[in-house]
Amino acid sequence: MPSADELILQMQHLAAQAKATRQASASRRGLDRLKSAAQKLAHEKQLELDRLAAALDGAEARIAELKQGGLTGDAGAEYLALKRLVDDARRQQVRTRAQLEFALDRMEVVERREFEAAQAELRAETHGALADEP
Repeated sequence: MPSADELILQMQHLAAQAKATRQASASRRGLDRLKSAAQKLAHEKQLELDRLAAALDGAEARIAELKQGGLTGDAGAEYLALKRLVDDARRQQVRTRAQLEFALDRMEVVERREFEAAQAELRAETHGALADEP
């Protein structure tokens, strides 16, 4: 028959196991939703950056063509319109990069919480094993 000290130690391990299990559960709560939302946002923003880069390349190439041909008449108006388009696209790139960084930061938070949950689960398993030992 186990002694009182052994029973107290077993109860402490069981309490620690329950606490670690609760911590793991709390860390995992909502992670899937947060992770998928962050991944979706990152994907959308990366596609938007790619689209903006392609638009910028095309507009800058056309601007170079217009400069070589001379900026008279309609070419001057097209040049100004393309210049505004390039400026707007660069501003949008800055905003989109910031949003992409935000999404990547969220994904990093998810990874950290997943790691913390895994540690808590490991603690729970260890305490459970210690409580079962005679």
